[in-house]
Amino acid sequence: MILYDLARRAKHVLKEYQKAHDCEFLTPTRRIERVYPPKGRRVVAMTFDDGPTDIATNPKITDEGLTPHLLNTLESFGARGTFDVIGTTEFNYPDEAGTHGSFSWGGVKYDHYPDINSDVRAGAKNRPDLIARILSGGHEITNHGYRHILFGKMKVVYGARACFNNLHEVINDIMELDKLLLDSHGYKMKLSRPPHYVDKIPDGKTSYDAYRYAGYNYLAASFDGGGWLPSCGDFEEDVEVMVEPIRRALEENPEALNGQIIFQKDGYSMSRHTPVAAALPYQLELLQKYGYEVIPVSELLSVSAFADCENEDAQCLANAGYTVAYRNNTLLPMRLLTFGELVEMATSPSEVLTAYRNYVDSGYVTEEACASVAKRYGVTEKHPYFISFCVAAKLGLIDSENSQKLSYKTKVTGDIFARFMHTLAPEYEFTTTPGKLLRKHAFVHLRRALLK
Repeated sequence: MILYDLARRAKHVLKEYQKAHDCEFLTPTRRIERVYPPKGRRVVAMTFDDGPTDIATNPKITDEGLTPHLLNTLESFGARGTFDVIGTTEFNYPDEAGTHGSFSWGGVKYDHYPDINSDVRAGAKNRPDLIARILSGGHEITNHGYRHILFGKMKVVYGARACFNNLHEVINDIMELDKLLLDSHGYKMKLSRPPHYVDKIPDGKTSYDAYRYAGYNYLAASFDGGGWLPSCGDFEEDVEVMVEPIRRALEENPEALNGQIIFQKDGYSMSRHTPVAAALPYQLELLQKYGYEVIPVSELLSVSAFADCENEDAQCLANAGYTVAYRNNTLLPMRLLTFGELVEMATSPSEVLTAYRNYVDSGYVTEEACASVAKRYGVTEKHPYFISFCVAAKLGLIDSENSQKLSYKTKVTGDIFARFMHTLAPEYEFTTTPGKLLRKHAFVHLRRALLK
């Protein structure tokens, strides 16, 4: 745990650094960690990783299996959760159990849920009945990887673990689970969380590239429920470790959890206990006492879509699939609009997704003519806006010769915006205004022009 704590602190520092760079470019895949607290309402989401499973609670506190118990507990409080499920870990062999109470408790080379040599008792492949039960209760299901294999190396904590080698392997894994849910249950997932939050893939790509391919947002969390930790040696104390942080946070500030996402475990802790089974009722009781609604993450996003503010126009565009926010899910409506952002926001999301998938599937090859147009605006193959500029060129939304000598960095003026809007939606009337435009002004007009 000492090494893990050091690694966690280092990752926190790196994460804060990364956040400063995650608002440079708009992206179709946003990291959903928490949302702006909605006014006049207290909402929070709970996510449950690594199930579903029918294992008995340990120690036994009910005759129900763990996942059914969690579902019944949630529903008894009028709460609905987000279950971040796996496909199955039954193919993660040969392997052997690691040290009990350590990070490798379930397997030295791979993860195994609910436990090594018990894989058939967990996952969407082997427990379709539990998937159906989750959906029938109005809960949400998200993608935690078919085999729950690391996307890349995590040397400090999981140095002996196997991982995927490239983006294509990651995509194949998450899309296998996506297809299973769609084919067997008619359910399309919208969010995904990488196993153990490992984002970097050995070939230089990341989880965000994989989730863009799948059409997902990245499911993060802002508050740790603690049910995965090793035992303190006393089960009642393990339960209190999960309940006390929520109690303390709400006592200090009743608004503290508004808009947040709480991480939970649908499976054993590192000590093969299930404190979540006993702690969840107390957690929900506290949230209820302070007037909170516990809702799925996707519903949380429908209440308040972004991390830094509320904006109805941008939210409507995001709900329709348009790219309007930065990777850290901030909107920054008072920032000056750039031409690159305008193209990224206005280009058909379905066309861009298809083009991106073709680009990845072809080994990163696209139509030379469209790529040449994109490069005239300073957008090369490695640029975040490359695919959108290629699609915009193909659709005739941008001047193929770039006669105005624009760059993706160019601050958009009323004249530039009016000319672009006339190409995008010829019937839409936009009166040219002097000076440069703020992003919030673009949201208003794009919503009116694109969402008729």
